[in-house]
Amino acid sequence: MGCQTSKSGQQDELDADKELGDFLTPEEVELVRNTWEIVKQDIPGTGIYMFTRLFELQSDFKKMFKRMMTQTETGEYDFDWNKLGNHANIVMNALDNAVDGMGDSSYLSKGLTELGERHKMYSVKPEMVPLMWPAVRDALKQALSEDFTVETELAWKHVFDYIVCKMTSGMRRADKPHSANGVAS
Repeated sequence: MGCQTSKSGQQDELDADKELGDFLTPEEVELVRNTWEIVKQDIPGTGIYMFTRLFELQSDFKKMFKRMMTQTETGEYDFDWNKLGNHANIVMNALDNAVDGMGDSSYLSKGLTELGERHKMYSVKPEMVPLMWPAVRDALKQALSEDFTVETELAWKHVFDYIVCKMTSGMRRADKPHSANGVAS
């Protein structure tokens, strides 16, 4: 079950073929869908909480979000909470679309791979994506409170592993040189 995180080109090709069913059981898919109904009642709050927690846990990630910062009167940089909130909403709405799209794994896989390619443009490295899990987990825990069970955490971790697999596959694909006709050289 899951995706390898090696840098081997052969492994990337194998991982590219993995679909949602390689990560989650049908029962876990249903659990994710049911708990998402609770989470999405406060998409903006959950998104801001997730990013706030991410920056607490991975403070060096702040540098990746410079375009969402403004300089204060003291010369320090601080987040423009409107910009960060907009980005958090985009991320959470993408997650909403991913949960809705869990019935069409190939479409979802393609979208996540393309998302990885786009994140490569922002200097996000494949090894950075898994570091988001504690912030995602904590945001889910905060949103779900007593509905955040061991089974719920495991199901969401499997979803996250799937997202990581597809995004990192896209990032690595973006690293490969391409010829004029789009075929890897």
